[in-house]
Amino acid sequence: MIKKTIFVCFYLLFLINTVQAQYINSDSLHVLEGYEHAVLLTALDSFEVFSPEILPEYFTPGLITSGYILSRFTLPATGKVISRFGPRSGRMHTGTDIKMVKGDTIYAAYDGQVTMSKYYHGYGNMVVLDHGNHLETYYSHLTKCLVKNDKWVKIGEPVGLAGATGRATTTHLHFEIRENEKPYDSELVFDFENGKTREEVANINNLAALHKELKPKGYSVNQPVSQKYVVRAGDSLYKIARYTKTTINTLCKLNNLTETSILQIGQVLHVY
Repeated sequence: MIKKTIFVCFYLLFLINTVQAQYINSDSLHVLEGYEHAVLLTALDSFEVFSPEILPEYFTPGLITSGYILSRFTLPATGKVISRFGPRSGRMHTGTDIKMVKGDTIYAAYDGQVTMSKYYHGYGNMVVLDHGNHLETYYSHLTKCLVKNDKWVKIGEPVGLAGATGRATTTHLHFEIRENEKPYDSELVFDFENGKTREEVANINNLAALHKELKPKGYSVNQPVSQKYVVRAGDSLYKIARYTKTTINTLCKLNNLTETSILQIGQVLHVY
């Protein structure tokens, strides 16, 4: 077994940039999407490394669902939920606010790559992690970001310190989970009161299916954020991006616009 494992590791090193690294243990198969380096087998003795070219019977495209990934999420912080996902003061609140003390450590909910780590409009200092499968998590109003762009972080690793930067009246963490750039209620995934991930999460393929499954049970009474926005007098891409809590780049990409495009009153824009 040792010789076989060593051989497979060296073979994967030879195939860097051409295959996806994968590992398997006694419970489940985990594909590290987009991760091209061989995986070191020092953590668990039961790990073996496989490549699709070596053992194609173990390779099943699309095997890893969003539900599988989300079921392994951990809480980014512990504290009282002070504002839930849903309409608030005439606008959509796209995340869950958790009361914190200034300087409290905020942790990565899951392994991912940092795609944003900077001050961003009403979000204040914000870190965004890409977890693969079109899943992202947002950590905002931070007093300080602890990670840099493009860094790969592991689940439970510190990503920032709690604060009240941006549009915030008290120190808290504004936490979001997005799929395909669309915000969903994080209480679909987490039971914040009991500090755990909901059991139902692992049995679904995506967040839309999870919402359909859990809403009748009262876990999430708010619909996912509307995907469209109707342009009003005085609107600009900048104002719309701030209001809907998305980015100008996303608005342009979804609507075939440029940053200098002229908007028309009544024009319908896709937001998420």
